Amino acid sequence: MAVEYPSITTLRFDVIKGWTIAWPRLEAEDFLMTIGSARPLEDAMRIAYRELVFWLVNDYGFDTWDAYMLLSQCGQAKLGNFVDPKYTIGAAVTKGYLAA
Repeated sequence: MAVEYPSITTLRFDVIKGWTIAWPRLEAEDFLMTIGSARPLEDAMRIAYRELVFWLVNDYGFDTWDAYMLLSQCGQAKLGNFVDPKYTIGAAVTKGYLAA
């Protein structure tokens, strides 16, 4: 079962030539989120958190282990899809934790 409704939505996309990412990313005013989709659920979670670690390391200057430690305490998981053959998880961190 799904809840569907009409809406008017505004999206903004930035195209950065020569730059690639392996999995979808979302950035809002107050958080960063990466998406993982796989089966079993643990693999979807692992993908989402791994990609968020990569993002923190590559774009925010974190040491890999510091990023893991931050996310182990402050990371949030959002279940996005639990009914299709693959599960979808969003791993997020509030931008307030990224401020120097």
